[in-house]
Amino acid sequence: MIDLHCHSLASDGSYSPKELVKMAEQLNISHLALTDHDTTAGIGEFMEQESTVKRIPGIEISVEVEKGELHIVGLFIDINDKSLKEMEEEVQYYRKKRNEKMLAALSKLVKKNVKIDDLVDNPNSQLGRPHVAKYLLRNNIVTSIQEAFDLYLKDGAELAFKKQQVSVERALNVIKNAGGISIIAHPYTLKLEDDKLDSLVKEYKQLGLNGLEAYSSHNPVEKKDVFANIARQNGLIISCGSDFHGANGKVASLGADIDTLSDDDILTPMYDILDNR
Repeated sequence: MIDLHCHSLASDGSYSPKELVKMAEQLNISHLALTDHDTTAGIGEFMEQESTVKRIPGIEISVEVEKGELHIVGLFIDINDKSLKEMEEEVQYYRKKRNEKMLAALSKLVKKNVKIDDLVDNPNSQLGRPHVAKYLLRNNIVTSIQEAFDLYLKDGAELAFKKQQVSVERALNVIKNAGGISIIAHPYTLKLEDDKLDSLVKEYKQLGLNGLEAYSSHNPVEKKDVFANIARQNGLIISCGSDFHGANGKVASLGADIDTLSDDDILTPMYDILDNR
């Protein structure tokens, strides 16, 4: 089994990169990619572990789109690439500004001064909406994480502030320049009809897109094969990922909700692209 999309404490996951590797060993996952949001801060720890699990350095980039939510996963990236580092620094600056607005709004809601240390378990973690949801739950503002998102954190809600995102073109170019493979993550979150997604995929392929994460915990069961077929019809790689966040997410474990082709069917086309560059 392979899992090419998960998160650590370096962004909004609840496990360290080291813990994720150990978990993957216990679950007999052969290949694991760490794809934290807009950062590669956890990749060093991830790659230095001694393990039977083959580890793939990655990133998940939040991309600006008019409708829905678009994230692009970069796999097999060189984390020391200059253009990648520049993008990370820029995105982190805007994330910090977004977080300041979120903390101010949260403080107003709960009628006390809330600091980032009140929300994150690790000082190196990036503040995200899951952290705010857990804080609301701990303080009895809501009765569940889902209620926190429904009432306060969904798009347009009181505590939802968008961070500035990069363009599709830039995200794809940065991943390519860093030697990586670009994959549209959980395409269901784009909220597009199949024909519209197909058109978008065609457009993005011309910009350098390599694949589609057809098998994801976010994609409904009935959509997974549909997305896989869209990838095939456009000559794109089919990828898979649990999008595991630990206690900060809805997915039970690494490898969860991934119904995939064989490991070779997914990995071989990726290695072919890398070998032909």
